[in-house]
Amino acid sequence: MGVTIYYKGELKLASSLQKMINEVEDAAKVNHWKYFIFDDAFPNDEFSKIIDEKRLFGISVTPENSESLCFTFLSNGKMCGILNFKILQMYSDTEDSNLYQVATKTQFAGFETHKKIILLLDYIQSKYFSNFECFDETNYWETKNELFLKDTFEKNTNLINSFSSGIEMIPKNENESLEDYLLRIAKIITKKNNNE
Repeated sequence: MGVTIYYKGELKLASSLQKMINEVEDAAKVNHWKYFIFDDAFPNDEFSKIIDEKRLFGISVTPENSESLCFTFLSNGKMCGILNFKILQMYSDTEDSNLYQVATKTQFAGFETHKKIILLLDYIQSKYFSNFECFDETNYWETKNELFLKDTFEKNTNLINSFSSGIEMIPKNENESLEDYLLRIAKIITKKNNNE
């Protein structure tokens, strides 16, 4: 639950990795975001057809109260987030298309940080990526509509707060499964929000 950005793509040129890392690092420093640089050059400045399951290339940045934003790639030049890279190392499944899907939850970072992340993604992808796709749950990626962005964050925050309050105030019935309990809370919250 919470606002998330989903994205995937490929690095256009293996030789541009270091330049891209430098630009993302500069953005992280300006915004006081933590960052981590993985391998910063592909062997011989070329992508490989066989995926090296031990190496991740690129940089990740972590804005305060946000999940990491990954500009990270496998040796074939395709984006791969840190979590998916860990899963790849455990299961060696390079055929799974989800391997190349990256997600960053920004709900608790706020709409200003979300906006900065989208603008950084847009800038970097326009210079360095090909076959880039982004799905932003706030639609800010597509519209750049700040009012809708703020409204989406506010609605999600209210929903999360309502659900948290519901768990604190509505006791679980004896013999009620966890699933039934959570569904009952959701129905009460939905009914309350519809009446307001």
